[in-house]
This record gives sequence, C-alpha cells and structure tokens, in this order.
Amino acid sequence: MTIVESLSPFTGSWQGHNRMRFMPTDEYQESVSAAVVAVTAKDYVTIEYTWAHEGQPQNGLLLLGSGPGSGPGSGPGEGGPGEGGPAAEGEAPPSDASSGTGAGTGVTAVWVDSFHASPQWLTLTGAVDDDRVVRLACTYPAPEGPDWGWQIHIEPGDGNGGRITMHNLVPGYDPYQVVEATYRRQA
Repeated sequence: MTIVESLSPFTGSWQGHNRMRFMPTDEYQESVSAAVVAVTAKDYVTIEYTWAHEGQPQNGLLLLGSGPGSGPGSGPGEGGPGEGGPAAEGEAPPSDASSGTGAGTGVTAVWVDSFHASPQWLTLTGAVDDDRVVRLACTYPAPEGPDWGWQIHIEPGDGNGGRITMHNLVPGYDPYQVVEATYRRQA
C-alpha cells in the first residue's frame, strides 16, 4: 500500500488537541491543534500542523513518500528532536518490536517542527503496515552516551479522525510517548 493510499482517509482539514510532555513522569501540557493533510506531487503526502507550548504558537510539517529506497536503513539525514537539538544521523533503528518499524511498504519522511526539530530537519524511515498505520523511526545524538531514538506514528483513522503520536527512545528505558495529537474533521 502506498503512502497516498494509506493516508487517504486522513486527507483534508482537521481540528484537535495536542498533548506534550518531556519526560514520562511529567504531566502532559495540552493545546489546541489544527492539521491539513494533502497529496502533493502525485505520490507524496504532506501533513502541516499547528499547536502551542506555554502559549507560544508552534508548527510543523511532515513530507512523506513511499517506494524504492524508502525503508529502514535507506540512508542518513539530518536534524534532531528537542529544543534546538543537535543534528541527527537520521537512520532508523533496527527493525524490531521496540523500534516500531517492521514489514510493510517502505516510507521515508522529512520532518520539521518549530519546537522539536528546529533549526534542522529530521529524516525518518519506516513502513505502512497492514493496519494502514505509518510507523517511522530514526536516531539522533544524545548530549552524552549512545544515540537516542525518535518515533512518529500516524494513524489515518476512518475518515472522521486521525491521530499522530511521537515517542522518545532513551537507551536502557522503554520507549515513551512525548506527543499525542488527535484530530476530528473540520466542519
């Protein structure tokens, strides 16, 4: 299934809520969120979204494509999540249950976000699974020690709503959700 086929129920304009936290023991901070999901250049999907952190407007963009060379380990990129984090290697972690990537159609995404990835982009790779969920992952350099990981999961829903979650993978700990954005079709 191509990325366009997978995310077709999620195309359009959406309103919703964004929940974000830094660490798994932190309380989520909530804000209003909006998203526009569109097919572009025939074979790609863009997801533009807005949200806020401590009252400050934030926004982001995902550009997703499928096809040859779009899979775990298909090549390095740049960027780094976190507040102005360092440049990332952009390679997906090995394909296993903990990384969130696995069998399915290969996908590559470029992600920019004014808060999580600024000032550089992050390149993620992954797959569209049989359940239509897009699961993307990459690694990025930590301040000290081994690289950390980042995952983005896009659940297109059934045409009435969708969900995007983002997870941090810290070596030695279970992956934990950092962001959850839920959307309903804009009336």
